Amino acid sequence: MGYPVGNQLNELLLKCDGSDFGFSTDGNLCVDTKGGKPDFGSKNSYDIEFDFCRELIQYFYKKRGYFDYEEFYDFFNYDAKDDPEVESIFRTGEYGTAKDLGQLLFAIKNIYIQLISHFLKDGEGKSWYDDEAHMCGPIWPGYTGILNCLKKWSEDYIVNVHTLNHDLFFERLNYSDWLQGELCDGFEELGSPYFGDLSVEGRRYKCRLEYFTGRYEKRFRLYKLHGSKDYGIFYGSDGAMLTPEKYVKTRWGIGFSELYKEIGNSKGELEYDRCWINYHADFLTGTTSKIERYFEPLLFKILFQHFRDNLRQAEKLIIIGYGGKDSEINKMILENFNWKNKPCFIIDPYAGNAVEELRERLGAKLIEQHLESLNISQFEV
Repeated sequence: MGYPVGNQLNELLLKCDGSDFGFSTDGNLCVDTKGGKPDFGSKNSYDIEFDFCRELIQYFYKKRGYFDYEEFYDFFNYDAKDDPEVESIFRTGEYGTAKDLGQLLFAIKNIYIQLISHFLKDGEGKSWYDDEAHMCGPIWPGYTGILNCLKKWSEDYIVNVHTLNHDLFFERLNYSDWLQGELCDGFEELGSPYFGDLSVEGRRYKCRLEYFTGRYEKRFRLYKLHGSKDYGIFYGSDGAMLTPEKYVKTRWGIGFSELYKEIGNSKGELEYDRCWINYHADFLTGTTSKIERYFEPLLFKILFQHFRDNLRQAEKLIIIGYGGKDSEINKMILENFNWKNKPCFIIDPYAGNAVEELRERLGAKLIEQHLESLNISQFEV
């Protein structure tokens, strides 16, 4: 669909200068109605944090001779605070008046996650698909082959789809002749007490949001193992403390800075408890830092337990578009999928060394074709 692959995302972040977006006073990355930089007047603290993040990106590139967006995330989380050059950048730039270095490094995490999310757009500049029409058959250019296979498999099996992507394109496939609304992702709207603020032409509405229940009851089951650009945490109030309570899924036009929970007060009346701590999606990145979050109990621990359970129960494993470079994912596959007795297939027209190594360890069949031209007969054993 034209989404940036890893190297393209690296280039977008390297060239990013903030000329086509800005940061509002509540920390949200924003564009104006013409898709450009909004005029918020003078720089705020979030603009300063972006400037520092941008300068660190350039320093990382010069120091390493390359830029990798996941390695950079680990760098500013772990190593940057002890790097004398980073300290020098902080002291000589216009940053020392705002925060100390440790605070500034912590703050740019929220900036950087929003930058990644900003660039997760398809070739037409889209990142939301809730306004798309139902896609009728018999063809969907670029995807006809894999969609025909998914439809055929669903006649006999539950199809568990595990993805490391953060974008929303697979959800768009649900509105088609192939998936027919039979996709679930563990989130449900019915009975949800969570709401988001929607502002349209000066009018404001509270819209009910889906929340994570962990129930998967349809034929196609989607597990976004590293999170998604529409997932966020609602922090509930417990006296003077805010504690992470539940993952919710936002919608087009609803940000994470205006989340509410419907609660009953002492009079038995309903009112809204606002979560004011969030302002961006929560998804995983980094090479090692993301692995540390695999054990967080609200979402990721549950998703990865499903991943291991589904691998153990699978009749066959089909790997699509995965570069084979995530050591923890590889370990889970090798330890839980019965690759000695069950068939495995890897679809990749441009398989690199890491994919070839994974294929060899799994004894998998490599199918060097694009998704459009796949045929169900290629997966027979």
